[in-house]
Amino acid sequence: MVYEKSLYQKINTVADWMIRIIMINILMIFTSLLVVTIYPSLAAGYKLFHCYIHKDEEKLFKGYFKFFLEDIGKKIGIGLIFIVVLVLGYINTTYYVDILNEQSTWFYLAGYYVTLAFLVSAFIVTLYTLAVMYVVPKAKVVLMFKLAFYLSGKYFLRTVLLVLTTALPFVLLMTPITQLIFVFAGLSIPILLNALITDKIVDYVEGLVKSDV
Repeated sequence: MVYEKSLYQKINTVADWMIRIIMINILMIFTSLLVVTIYPSLAAGYKLFHCYIHKDEEKLFKGYFKFFLEDIGKKIGIGLIFIVVLVLGYINTTYYVDILNEQSTWFYLAGYYVTLAFLVSAFIVTLYTLAVMYVVPKAKVVLMFKLAFYLSGKYFLRTVLLVLTTALPFVLLMTPITQLIFVFAGLSIPILLNALITDKIVDYVEGLVKSDV
């Protein structure tokens, strides 16, 4: 009897997590359609998963939209900054590629790799702002970016894991079969993994905040 009860609890837990992953994924896709709301959507999913990891039974729909609307102006600002950096980086990269096709010199090659490094750094820092936003949502955007940059260097191995897990949606979009998986879990699984990977980092940032109080 005790075994059956334990088994039912495990089945219910797995079912609950599957529902959460699917529904949060659909919500993130739906609320990201405006493009400028991509970052607020990711931040809402991150915060909701962080609650569930710590057994804080936040209501899924109500909790998601509550977290989505929290500090939405600042979140949109962070998202727009990343989009602008991405666009400028893409323009710069294509410029260097065109020049390198005509004349391959060390100067332009160095410029090309510097641009790529800058884009990767901007991407990583933006990933870490999800954890920073969770702990100190009222902090200035510049301070958030500085702290995110510091954390990306301090937790290098976790940074590598974050980059690998974040690449998952792009991999899923490559074939028709995996595109179906993307619809149900392509965004939510990487965000869940992000929340798990940065859980210790959130504790660290919370410790920094407490020490300053």
